[in-house]
Amino acid sequence: MKNKIIPYNPRLKEFARQLRKNSTLSEVLLWEKIKQRALGVQFHRQVPLLEYIVDFYCHELQLAIEIDGISHEFKYDKDAERERQLEKVGVHLIRLQDSEVKKNMFSVLMTLKEVINEMQSKKPGFELEITPLKSPQGDISFPKKEKLTNKKLFEALFTEGKSLHVFPIKLIYLPVDFNDGPQVKVAVVAPKRRFKTAVARNHIKRLMREAYRLNKPLIFNNIEGNFAFIFLYLGKKAPSFDEVETAMKKLLDAFINKESHEKID
Repeated sequence: MKNKIIPYNPRLKEFARQLRKNSTLSEVLLWEKIKQRALGVQFHRQVPLLEYIVDFYCHELQLAIEIDGISHEFKYDKDAERERQLEKVGVHLIRLQDSEVKKNMFSVLMTLKEVINEMQSKKPGFELEITPLKSPQGDISFPKKEKLTNKKLFEALFTEGKSLHVFPIKLIYLPVDFNDGPQVKVAVVAPKRRFKTAVARNHIKRLMREAYRLNKPLIFNNIEGNFAFIFLYLGKKAPSFDEVETAMKKLLDAFINKESHEKID
């Protein structure tokens, strides 16, 4: 299937060339991570579309990426109009914050990969290309045996479980007996009423899983017995990975302290 050609103002061509030669730091950092089909699709830099130039563009998915710096805080109306015009010709636009690209690249790449996978799955005749995404510490998944899937246990957690919360995450937990299973089984939840799309919910759940995976030794090294955990996201907007990991560390510390004191009592 041929890629759709989006018309553009020819006068933008030279300007786009100059922009490619004078990329911002965040543009350089992101380009290093997405070039050469690193996420399974081909992106190009500084691409003219209509009367605009987008920072990165994937022709096969009609997916554009824009990195917004501080100046964009004062250009909301222009940015909104730009987005509306691009959507009219079928372009899906993702906006990233300059600070996020510089400080939370892993979170940014997870977001992009989620969007790409969803768009690929909906494209007729398009074969989904799975590109494993790695964090600096390794695979973002944790073993299947550590995932909480038992429906009755889910219900018990919400009716009988104890809870702790460090915004934007709430931990609901319950002592259980897994027999030969792992010490802790975990589920993560991002509510549909706040995050309407599966992409948004999956992104938040991935962040919580990764934050837990990186910090679960705190649990395994400091408690006895078996527990079922549900991590529930309470925020109204998508967080950065740093926000999630900070809350996760505090939650796990609070859990350890509470369980230790209860055992002593």
